[in-house]
Amino acid sequence: WSGEWTATALVVILCTGISISNAIELLLLVVITFKRRTGLYFWSLLVTSCSILPYSVGFFIAYIRISHHLLGDILNNIGWAILITGQSIVLYSRLGLLLQSKRTLRNLLTFILVNGFVLYTTTTILHYGTYHPDRSVAARFSDGIKIMEKVQMTLFCIQEFYISALYIREVWRLSRVLEKGGRGRRTMWELGVINVVIVILDIALLALEYLGFSVLEQVFKAVAYSYKLKMEFAILGKLVDV
Repeated sequence: WSGEWTATALVVILCTGISISNAIELLLLVVITFKRRTGLYFWSLLVTSCSILPYSVGFFIAYIRISHHLLGDILNNIGWAILITGQSIVLYSRLGLLLQSKRTLRNLLTFILVNGFVLYTTTTILHYGTYHPDRSVAARFSDGIKIMEKVQMTLFCIQEFYISALYIREVWRLSRVLEKGGRGRRTMWELGVINVVIVILDIALLALEYLGFSVLEQVFKAVAYSYKLKMEFAILGKLVDV
């Protein structure tokens, strides 16, 4: 931030406010909605909703330079790691309500955890390498992180696309079993549409990353993921109806 109130700065403030507001609302929804506060779905929703706060606040601190840049950077990266994998765990735990194949679910969970570990480790090393006191070394790390950010964003999106595709497939299969024209079948189709919207949000994030709008991608990510988590409650209500 150069100190001028540009359109980008205003978008950062707006998106940060929306994401923090959504995070607080999500935390209240989780506490109020779940009667039994146990299980992977509950905890993944709770923890992932919490992660929006350090992610958004950290990026805002780093961008506006309220405090030392490194403080905001650390908060942002902690929130980022929990938010991305947390969202996949939320999708995975919801998929488990429909998918009966234990082997597929086990392999999917392993893929999510390994993918997260490899990408977070590599990205974090490259990112903090840009703080190296030798500018020539820092520049090499900077070149590496620019490439790695696109790679990790692509792989995380593919991961979510795959989970959503599995879910949509199971929804389609179940809708064929349910009575034609019945409420249950309509609900299944509505669930499918919600998952398509989630995929569209991922595509929008990926487009911003590849177009080079790094700042906008960062702040829109928090907004997009907060709305994806809010959609979980719409999905949860539909599943209860079925």
